[in-house]
Amino acid sequence: MMAAGLKRIDLRPDTDLLHLLEEVHADRTPRLIEREGVALAVVVNPEDYAEAMALTKDGTARALKAAGAWSDLDTDAMLKRTYDARHEAPTDVSLPGG
Repeated sequence: MMAAGLKRIDLRPDTDLLHLLEEVHADRTPRLIEREGVALAVVVNPEDYAEAMALTKDGTARALKAAGAWSDLDTDAMLKRTYDARHEAPTDVSLPGG
């Protein structure tokens, strides 16, 4: 599913792409280019794209903090519990409608 903030453009042989690109540059609203209901591309203002792709110190710190939350996890013990639970689980499970 595409983001709600995109303007949808149906690509046809007479679509004025130059005008479309100038609009995106001016109003900074991304456009979703579709043909026959199939999404082909998203056109965004270059400055907005650069901002979205930039790494920030805050974003990097949050990612490292999230990764560090698992640093004290004993993965060997977790895997053993997982495999043990698989072997203890019933094998004759009936699913609804089946």
